[in-house]
Amino acid sequence: MSDLLPLAEWGVKRALELGAGEAEVYASTSAGKYIRSEGVHLKASASSAAQVEVRVAVGKRVAAAAASSLDKEVLEDVIRRVVELASKAEEDPHWGGLPDPEPATHGWIGFDEGVATAELSWLSELARQLIGEAQADPRIRVSGTGVGASYRQTAIANSRNVAVEERGTLFSAWLYLKAGEGTGGASIASRSLTTNLYPVVERAVKYAVDASRATKLGESLKASVLFRAEPFAELLSALLVPAFSAMNVLEGFSPLANKLGHNVLGSVTVLDDGTMPGGLSTSLFDEEGVPRRKTLLVEKGVLRGYLHNTYTARRMGVRSTGNAARARGGMGVGRSNLVVVGGSFPERDLESEAKVVVEGGLLSVHTVNPISGNFSVVASNPYVVRDGELTAIKPVAVSGNIYQLAPGIKLARRVKDTYTGIYTPDALIEGVTVSG
Repeated sequence: MSDLLPLAEWGVKRALELGAGEAEVYASTSAGKYIRSEGVHLKASASSAAQVEVRVAVGKRVAAAAASSLDKEVLEDVIRRVVELASKAEEDPHWGGLPDPEPATHGWIGFDEGVATAELSWLSELARQLIGEAQADPRIRVSGTGVGASYRQTAIANSRNVAVEERGTLFSAWLYLKAGEGTGGASIASRSLTTNLYPVVERAVKYAVDASRATKLGESLKASVLFRAEPFAELLSALLVPAFSAMNVLEGFSPLANKLGHNVLGSVTVLDDGTMPGGLSTSLFDEEGVPRRKTLLVEKGVLRGYLHNTYTARRMGVRSTGNAARARGGMGVGRSNLVVVGGSFPERDLESEAKVVVEGGLLSVHTVNPISGNFSVVASNPYVVRDGELTAIKPVAVSGNIYQLAPGIKLARRVKDTYTGIYTPDALIEGVTVSG
């Protein structure tokens, strides 16, 4: 498929020749084309990058290094340096070795030739369509838009005979609008080309126009809050994904440590599914060459497992879940497609029970505390229910503790694509503090 795998295999052999007991080489290339606008003025850009990462072990002493080049001379230099670093590193008593080879558990490839070969002129036309459809509403001003198409290929080889490679594509489009003093935005992302962008326009216009006539809530209350799928996904990403990481569990940074078999999330069921056809985060292998899997994390509220790479799995005496993620040359744990299983309620029934409805996005999500489960975020496009009708209000703060509120979570039946790699239904949460 490419010359990346032969390069990675050469690097592994060279590391062993230079004294490594075990070696792994990860090589990747990526390229993207983008059309972005400031207001309505379109600008084109393109990017390309190459990366090589080397991880070696000398006994139980482990080191890693990276370079932004696929040149063999550069790789040789990286290998020499990382072998030397490993020989001087402290021993890790928990090191159990690199992963062993396993066949892929599925066959879906997230590659689309149309995305990989998309021309800037075609992307520009899509961006103009977004702007034109938005400007059809005289109340709207365009603050920014964009369309992007990117392509990535990777290869991983190690001294235990792992030798894998794959490629993938990503298409994205986004639109941000103003109407008076109100703002609104929407976006989509897909592994394949998407030409129908009207839903992006429709949502962005709705949020901007509604925000332009929003009034202040003017009180603080504890209420049943309906989180639409997109903001609920943002909350889960900031609160639960770090808590599911086995590395955080081992290091004492997860509230879910020692909670296997205990109810932690009411009646909610959560999966991590790296095998899902069409999934934004679906791949054949994780970033150390372990096959992606479907992992049950929470079953009807009861914690059943954590997300693992090979290192954390061996420390806990379990199998890797295929969730290795690279971070600055090191190896961490990350999610693939996080799926919240749909509940038993029609969306309209949940709307009728809600006092406040959170749509659009969440601001200040980075301030949540995944160690305690506490959150206090700002809802950008909220609504209050008055006389059975949704009335737009100005941004409000919503806060609580996800684990304390979990028994009062009700989920809609329909699971939605939030275009983030998180798939979830709308969620009604009782007892959330709302102020604004």
